Amino acid sequence: MREFVEDRAYQIQCRKSRQMVDVRGLIDDVNLQSFDITQELNSQVTPLQRELEQSRNKSLMHQPQNSDQKEVFISYTWRDKQSEPLVKKIEQAFQAEGIDIIRDTNAIGYKQKFQEFMQRLSRGKCVILIISDQYLKSENCMYELVEIAKYGEFYNRIFPIVLEDAQIYKSVARIKYIKYWEDRTKELNDAMKEVSGANLQGFREELDLYTEIRKTFAELTNLLKDMNALTSDVHLESNFETLLQAIENRLNG
Repeated sequence: MREFVEDRAYQIQCRKSRQMVDVRGLIDDVNLQSFDITQELNSQVTPLQRELEQSRNKSLMHQPQNSDQKEVFISYTWRDKQSEPLVKKIEQAFQAEGIDIIRDTNAIGYKQKFQEFMQRLSRGKCVILIISDQYLKSENCMYELVEIAKYGEFYNRIFPIVLEDAQIYKSVARIKYIKYWEDRTKELNDAMKEVSGANLQGFREELDLYTEIRKTFAELTNLLKDMNALTSDVHLESNFETLLQAIENRLNG
């Protein structure tokens, strides 16, 4: 729970109820000290203490449990014309095998927060990555990729499909992506210097994200280019049989 707070992820999803639970509240509830019954009789905080302990008990009941439900997340971008049709075909193939595909269109309801979903995705046991040129230039997609890596077991949890326009196999092309994020960082940093430093919440976090993407881009894409991801055509021809098998092995394992 403390790692979540340190990563500024203030909510976690209960796997049983599917509701979002406040991480800080869980920490506070667990840290509560039980009062002696004689102290309770004379204490002004007795009603609040009892209420918090009841909330703690409910929260503990909703801690993540092992679930037989098979969930697979997909990280992709809407910016290009290739990714969305491919995601729909993956979704159909997996549904035929009884595996749920969790993606933005079926997981984010009206007024729900995108970052909460991205945090949930980054902790998924299996995450399919549709890597395209626009994916590598998308702050949301790169945020997901960075968070997946930070959560651990990066190699084991990701299942990449690299599209033709994603230039990660040539060093010069990868450097151009790094230059892209350096330019984004400089552009935002320069713009922030032109206004007062007070009350820039959100902008600073965005600048930190750009900096982190720049710092980790080379390492993450080096891992991706070293994996035999197969082409999208190969996956389509087999109706994603190899991808399905790899993910089922991971889910069952």
